[in-house]
Amino acid sequence: MKKLLYFMISLLICSTLSANEIGFIDTELVFQKAKFVQKFRENFSEKEKEFNKLIEKKSKKIEEAIAKKKPEEDIRKMVSKRDEELEPKKQELMQYEMSFRQNFLLNITSTAKKVAEELGIDMVIDKQIVYFGGFDLTDLVIERLNK
Repeated sequence: MKKLLYFMISLLICSTLSANEIGFIDTELVFQKAKFVQKFRENFSEKEKEFNKLIEKKSKKIEEAIAKKKPEEDIRKMVSKRDEELEPKKQELMQYEMSFRQNFLLNITSTAKKVAEELGIDMVIDKQIVYFGGFDLTDLVIERLNK
């Protein structure tokens, strides 16, 4: 029984020590430099501008009603109607952003895995948790993502 326990402990230690290299990625830098992120930002900015124009248009009617000193109840109804009409567009923007975030993480993960395998790196982590050592894969991952 003791031999089995010693064997298990030594196996655990050996498997822990077998991690030859640790790589890291600066996710924030990837977010700044990857082309597909730039494209997302442009698309999102355009969608956001459209949404803001729609808000302005809907809010202008409310501002006019306030200026004409319409009853408070009417103004509340107008605000409620505006918010109700804008909710689907707001949800669409949020969904677009969430979808991008998932895609971003998936792209980074798969690209980092391929680069790490090519370089014989056993583990890749985010730069924020690295205090010392490791191999910086950030530029290689950005280069691959931009191809």
